[in-house]
Amino acid sequence: MQKHNLVKQSRKAFTLFEVTIAMAMAAMVMTYTYSMIAEGISYQKKAVLLANAVHLAKIKMAQVDSSTTMQTDTSRGSIGAFPGYTFETEIKEEEMDLLKLAGGPNAEELRKKAPKDMLGDKDVGLSDLMKKRGQKKSFETGGVLKVFRVKVSIFYMDGNKKETYSVETFRSAKY
Repeated sequence: MQKHNLVKQSRKAFTLFEVTIAMAMAAMVMTYTYSMIAEGISYQKKAVLLANAVHLAKIKMAQVDSSTTMQTDTSRGSIGAFPGYTFETEIKEEEMDLLKLAGGPNAEELRKKAPKDMLGDKDVGLSDLMKKRGQKKSFETGGVLKVFRVKVSIFYMDGNKKETYSVETFRSAKY
């Protein structure tokens, strides 16, 4: 009969080992949760820094775009309303070959397939006309345009690391 009583007894407390395991699991969950919160705050800070850089690049690009005359130039400076942010604006004049731009890595194959002139295979004096105008045979290349390459870079510090956000566009040299 005494054996039967031992089986029916219920536990009244946790053992020290069970409490230790439960505390260790709770500590791991809390550590993981706090690290995720800290990482989220870090990503939020990075997002704000990048959003400011994008906004400032748009403003600088709009300033360059609103200019009535373009010339090769490089300018640098700090941005007063945003401490820690600096900018660099580069404007360079260059020639752009439309066939090469359209063809990408296969531009040479396209150049071989291109017609000699706009009217077909025969040269109808267009080469001479282009030479008189001082242009190279741009009809064989698909057209060479003079453009201004405008690049705006915004620099900012993210902790101990210097980050850069850059944006580029092209603007025709002649309207």
